[in-house]
Amino acid sequence: MNHTLKNLLLAAIGVSSLAAIALRADPVTVQEAGVGPAETVWIDSSTLGNSLHVYAGVLTLNVNGVATNGFCIDPWHWSDSSVQNYNTVVLGTAPKAPGPMGAAAATQIEQLWAQFYSSSMSNVNAAAMQIEIWNIVDAGVAGGTFHLDSIDGASTSTAVLAEITTMQNFLANNPNAVTADLIAVTGPGQDYVIPNVPDGGVTLCMLGLAFVGLVAFRKRFHSC
Repeated sequence: MNHTLKNLLLAAIGVSSLAAIALRADPVTVQEAGVGPAETVWIDSSTLGNSLHVYAGVLTLNVNGVATNGFCIDPWHWSDSSVQNYNTVVLGTAPKAPGPMGAAAATQIEQLWAQFYSSSMSNVNAAAMQIEIWNIVDAGVAGGTFHLDSIDGASTSTAVLAEITTMQNFLANNPNAVTADLIAVTGPGQDYVIPNVPDGGVTLCMLGLAFVGLVAFRKRFHSC
């Protein structure tokens, strides 16, 4: 085998190994600290019961003690305000039973986030995004049913439903839309979708290994 081909194969193996490291499940602590922009809605859940009065909107979470915003991807389990042991996982592999949602549903959520999420989004937009996330996850899982019964307030309901339609039309008409970099956290309470924030030490280590490998490859390549 010539040196160039051998080095290319070694580089591919290295990239695959680094990818496997990046995609592994890592333990974290998660605490649901509060609710951000949101509306109150009535929903049905195949595991929790019918006519449940809940918040639909942005959730404030503490992940390993760091505040971040997220959305629920699991209308089949109750949330818990205490500190819980969770794992970070690839979004498509969550939620737990009756999940997982699969890669196609995960991509739609990432597109939805990239297009519509903002740290200053309105209550109406946040509620619409949460409800549409529930719809997407429900369509992707096997054996679980979620249903939106109603949204509190006639004018609010009209506005939220109109925004949901806007989001659905965007997804239908833009299958190759930009995606956000998101992950899921799964554990004993609800599962959540949050932005992916790589660990600084791991990222620097991976970049360092990649740089060393590139330098070695270039030296060997030019010596052939």
